[in-house]
Amino acid sequence: MIRRLWPVPAFIILTLLAILGIISILTQAQRNVLLIRLPDVPRLGSSRTVLKQKIDARDAVLRQCLTHPFVQGKLGHLAGELGKIYQANQFYDRALRCYRLAMEYDNTSPLWFYLSASIHQQRGHTEAMIGFLRRTLDLSINYAPAVLKLADSYFKADQMEQATRYYERRLELVPRDPYALMGLARIAMDSGQWDIAENHLKGAISSDPQFGDAHRLMAELYEHRHRIDEMKRSLERAGQCPRFHPAPDPWVDDLQDLCYDPAQLLVLGSMALSRLDIHTAIEKHFGRALKIDPESPAANLAMGKAWFMAGEWSHARQYLVRAIELDPTSDQAYFHLGLISRKNGNLPEAERLFLKALQFQPDNANVHNNLGVAYLEQGAYPSAIQSFQRALHIYPEHLEALYNLGMAFWASGNSRAAVKQYQGVLDIKPTWHVPANSLAWILATDRDETLRNGEEAVRWASLACEGDGKNKPDFLDTLGAAFARAGHFKEAELTAVEAIALSRKAGDEELAQEIERRRILYKSGRAFVE
Repeated sequence: MIRRLWPVPAFIILTLLAILGIISILTQAQRNVLLIRLPDVPRLGSSRTVLKQKIDARDAVLRQCLTHPFVQGKLGHLAGELGKIYQANQFYDRALRCYRLAMEYDNTSPLWFYLSASIHQQRGHTEAMIGFLRRTLDLSINYAPAVLKLADSYFKADQMEQATRYYERRLELVPRDPYALMGLARIAMDSGQWDIAENHLKGAISSDPQFGDAHRLMAELYEHRHRIDEMKRSLERAGQCPRFHPAPDPWVDDLQDLCYDPAQLLVLGSMALSRLDIHTAIEKHFGRALKIDPESPAANLAMGKAWFMAGEWSHARQYLVRAIELDPTSDQAYFHLGLISRKNGNLPEAERLFLKALQFQPDNANVHNNLGVAYLEQGAYPSAIQSFQRALHIYPEHLEALYNLGMAFWASGNSRAAVKQYQGVLDIKPTWHVPANSLAWILATDRDETLRNGEEAVRWASLACEGDGKNKPDFLDTLGAAFARAGHFKEAELTAVEAIALSRKAGDEELAQEIERRRILYKSGRAFVE
């Protein structure tokens, strides 16, 4: 009986072994396919050694996973992690290949769909982006950055109903969000609903007064409605705002921590500086670039400029000097060292450094302008005038050079040329308080009576004292002198009293004494002459 039954279990065992063999063959075939689907590791130069090490390490872990029985989720996660380092260092095609594997083997994670969408956004592939964003929100319905990106994508695709829906959804998740409010304003403007658009823009500006794009869009709205003065004010405010920066997006922003390319880190640092995030620029970007390549003149220069912006001049000097040691032709390093010397009152040294910068970049209007200021502060008026004129020859609308040229004319005794210069500046920027104050002072106090004009002086001095100007004692001093020139001696005396109080509050007793002497003139019915 036993002899008759033994072929049955033997057959079962052989069948199981055959099945296992087939599974093994299929699994190996699957691994081989997956290995083919993985991107090849890019060839990187010696300056990117750290990046190569990071990529090699993640790539090796993923490939090791394929040589053993693997869990699909683990494979997908490792592929996604490799994709992140590729994306962070601008290897976008390789990143997308990794994300495809991640989405296939770890398809419950919204991250891989979202990061794929972000690459397609950079490439302008709106339809692909929309598909990945919708899948992201299927898996993570409340990720607000994805909602905003989807709204913007629908807007670009001219699908306004869907765009409106997602902008409103964004506002549910982030109340008073300026980006969503501006998106709704654009939709309202496109459909001619100007009152609704204006309300949305007012909300965006109220939420973020430094949102320059909202001010610019408001200027377009005011222009359409023929409210020209308001349009000019909106453009003025826009010009005072930092550059546009996207809404916070943690999943994409976190990729910056995986960037090991010194050149890209310098770009990221410059972007941080443009939005006045100096700490991030120094600690997160420029510092890492220097850690990877401490002998980089560009990284030392960038760090020096960032510390200069932070007002830490000793730190700035250290990096700027090192930048010159590594690159003796670094005009920007000489320029910023010159700025530091000027701020420290060492004008001859500032002059020398500015001239050195011009040896390597002779057509830099900013350097010519600052050289002119150094000459002006040393009383070398002809040289100052020449430097400002050179700056304006290079860049005719350089506002600081235009104003400084007026200062040089006035300091050299040519008040008529100074008046013409200030008027030209104010034609370009009518609400700039500083030249308005300077022009008013000449019109009120100049010894050339043919230049004096009391009513015009009051007009420009009043403009200078708008907003924060009313808290500046020198501006109020000018307004008092203007009132006196126009024959309004009571107003002149009251304004002078206010200016004296502000001067003493600021600890400037010398200015307070000067204004007091003018107040006595106004009380006796006389105007002040320079």
